[in-house]
Amino acid sequence: MVFKFHNYKFENMERYYDIIRKAMVELGHTETQDEADLNFYNHISNWPRNKNTMVVKPTAPTSKHFAIDNWGYANDSKMAYIEPDWMNPFDYSMNLKTDRDYIQQLIKDKSNKWDDSILLKWRTPKIKIPEDHILVIGQMPEDETVNGFGFGDHWKKLCQVIDAIEDRPLVVKLHPSMKGRTKQIDKWKEKDITVINSFVSIHDVLPYTRVAVLENSTAGIECMMHKVPIISYGFPEYHWITEKIQTLPQLKSAVRDLSWYSEKENEMFLHWYINRYLCTNVETTKQRIQNILWM
Repeated sequence: MVFKFHNYKFENMERYYDIIRKAMVELGHTETQDEADLNFYNHISNWPRNKNTMVVKPTAPTSKHFAIDNWGYANDSKMAYIEPDWMNPFDYSMNLKTDRDYIQQLIKDKSNKWDDSILLKWRTPKIKIPEDHILVIGQMPEDETVNGFGFGDHWKKLCQVIDAIEDRPLVVKLHPSMKGRTKQIDKWKEKDITVINSFVSIHDVLPYTRVAVLENSTAGIECMMHKVPIISYGFPEYHWITEKIQTLPQLKSAVRDLSWYSEKENEMFLHWYINRYLCTNVETTKQRIQNILWM
């Protein structure tokens, strides 16, 4: 099989492409600059589904982790549509202590998918984070996963979600790169809502969180790491272990009654996601590619 890399959509993918290149060569395949049997793209929706396409996307929990999917990425990945085999008790129990220690180290290091960026410097929260709060997590309104895949206008949906939650304490963590919206932020603060719109690590917030509400943010992975129940309204790829709401009226009871949450299932999915779905090196990449091609 001959394969080819494409720079659409981002060009800073060489770290991940180099690992994939080595994995493909070790599997006996050959790279080409011409027409290929298998094409690697990043951040695209493979729709209609093309069996000759692989989609690459860096993702949490660290900058070393990335996903390879033959349908798309995030809420358009194959695992968002078809439930994967994440409830295998053997996989879960095989390296349980090692996995738990690894997760705790990631939390201690405040790891995230941008943790190697020289431009990103996390700051200590200047405000007191209220204990046992409901956390609403915002994303970049222009992000394709909410604006393209999610029928658009993430900001409007986010505002509706926040307005629908009557319980307090309520914390809103906006994407740190988002600018403006000061009038709306001031209105929230007048309603006794804590707003975080700076470069504060979510690892400094989640220890005090009772439940998180999000559309399809990668921050859901960090929520799982901290064993925080997740309510989702945008079908993230991990929606299998979240409380999926279809209407705003569902939200009120979902944030109050957490009987739907299973800590064990949360942990099982997280361990499967990191160990079986994501790639970090040549060996894990070979396993992932072989699994996709076999299926």
